[in-house]
This record gives sequence, C-alpha cells and structure tokens, in this order.
Amino acid sequence: MIASVSQVRATAPVARSVFWLMISLMAWELFQGLRAGAAIPEGSWALAPIDLVFLTLLPALSAFAFTRLFLVIGQTVRGTLNVYSTISSPFAWLFWIGLGIGMVGHGLHVAGHALRRAMPEMFAQGEFATKIAFLDTSAGYLLMGIGFFLATLVILLIGQGSGQRITGPERLLFVLGSLATYGLVTIYLGIEGRQIVFAIVASAVISAVSLWTLRPSEITHDPIGAFIVPGTFLAGVTLIIWAIIVGGQPVWP
Repeated sequence: MIASVSQVRATAPVARSVFWLMISLMAWELFQGLRAGAAIPEGSWALAPIDLVFLTLLPALSAFAFTRLFLVIGQTVRGTLNVYSTISSPFAWLFWIGLGIGMVGHGLHVAGHALRRAMPEMFAQGEFATKIAFLDTSAGYLLMGIGFFLATLVILLIGQGSGQRITGPERLLFVLGSLATYGLVTIYLGIEGRQIVFAIVASAVISAVSLWTLRPSEITHDPIGAFIVPGTFLAGVTLIIWAIIVGGQPVWP
C-alpha cells in the first residue's frame, strides 16, 4: 500500500507537466491566431510592442514547459536527477539540440515574417523578397518543425509509460489538447509552412515510436501518449489524404 501511494506521488508530476506544456502551446497558438491580421505598426518598428513581448515570452514559456517535462520524466524514470541524464546522455543531447533548433527556427520565422509584411510593394517580387520569404517559411518553419520533432521524440522515448494512468475526463482533456496542439501544429507546418513531406514523416515516426513502446489500447491512458499521439497521427493522415486529393502541396481553402 505504501509503495503504491509512493508510485502515484512519483508519477503524478508527469501528468501535471504535460498539462502545463499543453496550456503553454495553446496560449502560443491562440496569440498567433489573434494577431495574425494585426496592422503593421507605423515608424521604424517591424513588430508592435505587444507582439514583440508575447512572441518572445510565449515560446520561452513553451520551451520551459518542455524542459520541465523532460526533467520530471528523468526523475520519475530513474528516481533521481543526475548530470549524465540531464545534459550528457544521448537523449539529453538530442533534446537540448532540438529545443535550440526550434527556438532558432522561431526567431527566423518571426523576423522574416515581420520584414515580409513590412516590405514595400515595389520590392515584393524581387530577389531580396525571395530571400526574406526563405527565412520566413523554408528555413524558419523547417527548423521549428525539426526542433519540435526532436524534443517530442525524446519525450516519447524516455517518458511514455512513466506517468500515472489517466481515465475519464482527464483522458479526454489530454486527447482534445493533442488535437488542438500537435494536430494543429502538424497540419499548419505541412500546409502554411509548405513542409508537407517532413510533417507526414514526422507524424509517422512519432506514431511508430509510440506504438513500439506501448500497446495501442494503452496510448491514450498514458498522459504523454494521450497528449502527443492522437493529434500527430490524425494530422499525418489528414495531410496524406489532402495531398492525394489535390495532387500535391495542399493550400488553405
């Protein structure tokens, strides 16, 4: 009985950390959605002050939430935190590199997108505009996707199955959160970011890794699996069907 209570206390932080990661990602998505059509500020600023603050703060909070989840998983799986597991193991290297790549990609995208929107119409079709578009979409979105994928892959490999089993409304909440975060991000990356091949491959790899570590019937009962896999898998299937229907790169209707 004492061992059972101890195990529950040890694994409960995993679900809480997943929840806060979900909230931070949803806040980031919501802000970007609300500010997507914002007017270009006057003067020398390419971004409005509110955009500059929140497009820095919200990704930083998401990176912090990823880091917290990584550390909590390490402590839960091993019973303690140590230098090797947090900064020196192969999984740690993969996680920190992925997180760094993702943040660099976000910075490139934000800068490129702001410059692209503020560019005078007479320069919009020139070589300079093409280079800015490359930073905005090709480089920015791809690096963000790679970083997001690597960090997620590490979380799945070391953490799936380590958390307390979830059921009922909590399970539904995590699955819906998966659709609103991983599902939306994967589809957005494939369509708006024009990285459909990468998005589909990433979806397939994440789904395969999840099935490799847990039985299909248990995936949505695990906090990490329930948060990552449903949205990623369904987004990958959606992109494949969409690409087949249109015969190539899908675009927003």
